[in-house]
Amino acid sequence: MKQFIFLILLFIIFGCNRSKDIGCDNFFSVLRKAPSVNVSKENLPEWLVARINDYYETWTPLSCNVYIYKGKWKKHTVYFISDSFSSCLFCNVYYEDGENIIWPPDGKISDNFCSTSKDWKLIYKYGEGPFMI
Repeated sequence: MKQFIFLILLFIIFGCNRSKDIGCDNFFSVLRKAPSVNVSKENLPEWLVARINDYYETWTPLSCNVYIYKGKWKKHTVYFISDSFSSCLFCNVYYEDGENIIWPPDGKISDNFCSTSKDWKLIYKYGEGPFMI
């Protein structure tokens, strides 16, 4: 329990402040309002199914939340993964082939990702933990 509280504090200190610095408050509002689409694992990319099976679904559902969104950015299909234990808000953004979109060390998101990405849909949800993006 102490580790969980510590992780929440890290998220609040680093994650929330970072999102305000990069001007992505509206982005998270868009995600919260995104339609939920029931996508079976058979219709998800293999790399994503492996990540879900081998990592996310090994967590106790009562202690976590995992939300996977699918959207468009720069004519590419992209996936944004938000989970309870990540302190880096934009470290889990991937192209459709599973290539991680790496952000610069200064934390500024290139090419206005927050304002130019679109068509977000919640395609996967796991857990019943205490918070969501």
